[in-house]
Amino acid sequence: MTTHPGAPERSVVDRTLSILGVFDRDNRTLTLSDISRRAGLPVATVHRIVNKLHGWGALERGEAGGYSIGLRLWETATLAPRYGDLAEAAQPHLVELQGQYGGAAVLALRDGTETVCLSFVSNDPVLSARGGDLGYRLPLHATAVGLVLLANEGAVVQDEICAGPLRAYTGATPTDGAALRNQLTRIRREGYALACGTLREGRGGIAAPVRDARGTVVAAVGLVGPLHMLQPSRLVPLVLATADAVSQHDRTEGWRMAGVGA
Repeated sequence: MTTHPGAPERSVVDRTLSILGVFDRDNRTLTLSDISRRAGLPVATVHRIVNKLHGWGALERGEAGGYSIGLRLWETATLAPRYGDLAEAAQPHLVELQGQYGGAAVLALRDGTETVCLSFVSNDPVLSARGGDLGYRLPLHATAVGLVLLANEGAVVQDEICAGPLRAYTGATPTDGAALRNQLTRIRREGYALACGTLREGRGGIAAPVRDARGTVVAAVGLVGPLHMLQPSRLVPLVLATADAVSQHDRTEGWRMAGVGA
């Protein structure tokens, strides 16, 4: 990314956010040159802003000179109400669900056209390596939790997703908008989603919605694992019961989910 001559000057806030935005799971530690290139900003500008971020604790500097996200920024992020309260309420239920199944139990919410992992419980190193990070993002149409969340969204969101393009991760990934609409209608009617090999060959998931006190779907609980272990007759009741248990927490102790899916 480069800055074109004559382009409007970006504000300090825009430049700071651009710098923070260059870090992701594949680029956890970056040099000043890396940050400059990925953010499309001059090295001198990056150096000045990075020093400020480092001094505040938003970035940390390693022994080799690279920068990574700092502890203070992580601490600040944990204060987000739509993360902490719900994840904390769901954790014991996810642990119990995973113990009954043996694959992985996940809690996710929608952010735009993707799901975001809020909690992940697994003793499977393969599953953990491929989606166990908090904040891990996946497209809505390719996972069971994503399909549940999409099925319970309004027409505007569904129209946007179904209009495509829908990326094919495997031969089983939904890529036809009309077929996806029919699938979403069925999921909403049945109250759960079953995805078989739609994201990765040989693996799938079962998911059910988590609702707030008004009945609005705010998140999804799911089980993920090898296809031979996904037995709907046994596992769907477990997932539905777990989703209901997490939902019940709102009616007893309460948690806030302001701005979900914005």
